[in-house]
Amino acid sequence: MNEDRTLYLNEKKGLIVRRDGPSLWITEKGIAGRRIPARFINMVYIIGNIKMDAGVITLFSEQNTPISFMNSKGETIGIVMPYNHNQLNYYEDQKRILQNERYIERFKEWAVSMRREAQLFVLKKVAFDKASTFISKGFRESDYEEIIWANRSFNKEEWETVYQVNKNILMEIVTRHLIDAHLDPHMGVLKRRQNFGLALDFCYIMGPEIDLLTLQFFTSIRWHDFLQRTHKNCFLTKDGFKNIVHRFENRKARLRQRIDYTLDRFFELLREIRI
Repeated sequence: MNEDRTLYLNEKKGLIVRRDGPSLWITEKGIAGRRIPARFINMVYIIGNIKMDAGVITLFSEQNTPISFMNSKGETIGIVMPYNHNQLNYYEDQKRILQNERYIERFKEWAVSMRREAQLFVLKKVAFDKASTFISKGFRESDYEEIIWANRSFNKEEWETVYQVNKNILMEIVTRHLIDAHLDPHMGVLKRRQNFGLALDFCYIMGPEIDLLTLQFFTSIRWHDFLQRTHKNCFLTKDGFKNIVHRFENRKARLRQRIDYTLDRFFELLREIRI
């Protein structure tokens, strides 16, 4: 069985999740219950109000698996992380960056450079001709933003709704990788003194990947059906969440490869600072 599965639990009447030893027991009205071993689950996203016992949360904490809670708008309500402060092997190296202005500036330069690479990848997907020009002549952040917005056929509120959900899902993938690499996900530089600061720094670097996923959402011929609007807010429907989840699953390998690449470059930066 594949031991790299993502569990998405979306609010549904009659859905109940319980712990059953080292597994989850999921029941739904009118449908036979199913058991899922927790060791096969790599990430967990809970959207809306799900009825479950506290043992589910402790089970995933024991498995070193973060849990993200989102509301119906796709906003992150909270992230449950395993308590593993004794495993932060690179804490002192991370702290050293924040103790020296020169190191902080070096990190910022590194982050912008890494983001520029990600932007070029996306531009090649959405505007190849302009990307070729940028490769030879360079480009600014405003140039990139102008091209992204030129490819939209939706309003800003719709974009922000979908973008935020994509960012929240990527955030957990990044956080899991940082934990596995024994880094402190809270010790950011760009997002200093913020919870999950380093994860947010990585999401800044990988922001163009979120742009691409969001643009691809709006290429669906049914995207209007995936969003529900009120006079105040814009929400994703359940089918809208499913669409986003499906796209993430299809690009999971690419995203993890990119995170690993960014981590490798980050450790090179730590070694450079350590010398």
